Amino acid sequence: MRLTATPDQLLEGFPIGPQGTTECQHCGYTLYEGDRATVLASRPAETNQWAIHRPYCVTCSPDAIRHPTLGCTELLAQCRLGTRADLATQQTRLVVLEPELLDSSEPSESQSAPEPTDDHAKRPARLLEH
Repeated sequence: MRLTATPDQLLEGFPIGPQGTTECQHCGYTLYEGDRATVLASRPAETNQWAIHRPYCVTCSPDAIRHPTLGCTELLAQCRLGTRADLATQQTRLVVLEPELLDSSEPSESQSAPEPTDDHAKRPARLLEH
């Protein structure tokens, strides 16, 4: 069965980083519950698994995906961080709350792609934007 979800629905409640602390990818600032942050989530074209690879603090937050990864769908979103607790294991993790999509890239885009030409300018809008 195939389900369809908006990027905001997909990212809501998604875990960020390993158990314990999570740091800004750029400056190393430790992110805490309640902080505003920007996250970059990606999914390789051949899988169904999403992962958040790059959390950023408000100061270091990019506003666009500058170097898309060839073969991956990527989502860049601002969010608030919350905590999800697992009582059975006594572990907590930071999760995405109230995500707002900033940018997305398709698997066919990459940082080594040629400069846009008239043909590229006519391509359809990105599939994941709302």
